[in-house]
Amino acid sequence: MNEALRQNPSPSAPNAAAPAPPIATPAPAATPVPASTASTASTEGVFVAQLGGNMVSLSAGALPDETLDALLTRILREARRRSLDAVQGNVFCDPRLSASLADPLNFPAAFLGRHDTPEGDLRGARVVALPQGSFERLTDAAGAPLGARWETANARYLLLGAMTPDDLSAAPAAQSAALWRDLNAVLQSSGFAMTDIVRTWFYNDHILDWYDDFNSERTTSFNKHDIFGTLVPASTGIGISNAPGAALSLDALAIKPKANTAIRVAAIPSPLQCPANDYRSAFSRAVEVTGDGGTHLYVSGTASIEPGGLTAHKDDLDEQIKLSLRVVEAILVSRNMTWSDVVRAILYFPKIEWMRRFEPCRAALNLPPLPAIYAHSDICRDDLLFEIELDAYKA
Repeated sequence: MNEALRQNPSPSAPNAAAPAPPIATPAPAATPVPASTASTASTEGVFVAQLGGNMVSLSAGALPDETLDALLTRILREARRRSLDAVQGNVFCDPRLSASLADPLNFPAAFLGRHDTPEGDLRGARVVALPQGSFERLTDAAGAPLGARWETANARYLLLGAMTPDDLSAAPAAQSAALWRDLNAVLQSSGFAMTDIVRTWFYNDHILDWYDDFNSERTTSFNKHDIFGTLVPASTGIGISNAPGAALSLDALAIKPKANTAIRVAAIPSPLQCPANDYRSAFSRAVEVTGDGGTHLYVSGTASIEPGGLTAHKDDLDEQIKLSLRVVEAILVSRNMTWSDVVRAILYFPKIEWMRRFEPCRAALNLPPLPAIYAHSDICRDDLLFEIELDAYKA
């Protein structure tokens, strides 16, 4: 969901009716190594970046033949080295790999892969961590990790992860409605409101089969809680399945500024795209949070959408990647930021063999390498071939 020169010649990526011929074996695409970006790569190949609200992002692409346990150990070891504790995570992989973990995690983590992600496939992982002893862990009624709550001098924060509805046998729309109710209940019990949400991530299994129903349920919830009258969150909505087998999984971040502080939370438009609500998809192109130690720009999932809301460059993977990057760049520039301020990113592709096209396209636009990981997923339209989400941060 748009929840977005020298060039090596490459085959166009046709739509679902005529799959592209493979251009690489389904091995993990090489994770870009950041150059002038605000993320730094540790000696173990983990991207580490400061985010707003004392959050720190740690992400890494899977190494060849690396196991899930080894990947997470590598990331969490880097967190401990920096006196951080993980509070939320996402692993892009065959969701069934979650059963292979040697020990349960003490933070919510969603294991996410397209409905046909190959058995045993492992792309990468991303974890959000906080300084040790600076937060309160939250659990659900069954005692499972739900997220974390903490505060700074200027605001209170709530980060939730891997939320799924209780009744997995219900229709997808019913599961979506239940998840919105659950989210509201957790927010209220934690001292927050729906209007405090600044960023959501929706991972919807077989999204192309029920995206209209999902949007309808989201709009209903937003109307009920006056979201349209306050702040419409930045969001990603992607077609990807989860380990429990729910119709959708949710991550969410809420921020409640304290009274008499200079913190500012605002929706940011896209200079090159229309508001997503113009085509009945309720999210902001980006949300900016300033005044709590820096400026954090949350850029929503961005794909190849023209100003009028239609898909641009159908059947052309490379041009869709390039347009998505140009759209993101325009948002960055509008906030006096550049690619050097980007601290983390996720690159979504419906076909694993298409992932290797990203780096040539990035290089053709003369952009620096990004601190990005790859995900195998559907996009919210069957003619969209790529999506990118990212965060930028400037102290």
